[in-house]
Amino acid sequence: MESKELLSTPEALGSYCQICEDACDRAEQILQEQEDPSEITSLARQVLFYATYLAQFDHLLNAAYLATKRMADCLFDHPRLLLEIKELELDVLYDVEAQSPYSMCITTDLQAEVDRLRANIQAADEGRFDDIVTDSHLRHDPVEWTKAFEDVIDEAEHRAYAALTDVPRGMGFCFAYWQARRQALSELGIEWRSPGAMNPHVLFD
Repeated sequence: MESKELLSTPEALGSYCQICEDACDRAEQILQEQEDPSEITSLARQVLFYATYLAQFDHLLNAAYLATKRMADCLFDHPRLLLEIKELELDVLYDVEAQSPYSMCITTDLQAEVDRLRANIQAADEGRFDDIVTDSHLRHDPVEWTKAFEDVIDEAEHRAYAALTDVPRGMGFCFAYWQARRQALSELGIEWRSPGAMNPHVLFD
């Protein structure tokens, strides 16, 4: 996002909190209504920008934490951007913990998640796809961890959803979506295997 001078007046800080909240609301709406998710990337960058600033103020640590956590839950197929958001979320939690007499177990869990993200991204960058570890019970194409995939996935999603405008978002939509996504990614130079292809013995609807 473009650099801009941020203010520290109560009104300005309140508006930045509202921007983050609105961005999270919109991202959650996109997922709930199964709309083109490519918009979520810009929303995530917006939250990252403003929440980084809000985290400098002790009384706004909770607002920064909630914004990063909500957005992280909405962001898929962007491991590097997700890592930035999770790192900020972790930094905020450490600051909250420093002000509290109690230890927060979620900080330990989040640190482990950040470490796993970093390790998986490094493994993908080095072509060590067998070393990628996730907590999903489904197998996913490890190409999803590569920068090449991350660089084109928003355009691929946009093309895929444009081709699915008249397809009902009900049972069986995932198959039409995977086919359109695979085609779009192929046009952009990425060979991708869908969850259906990666998990042939799993029934999807």
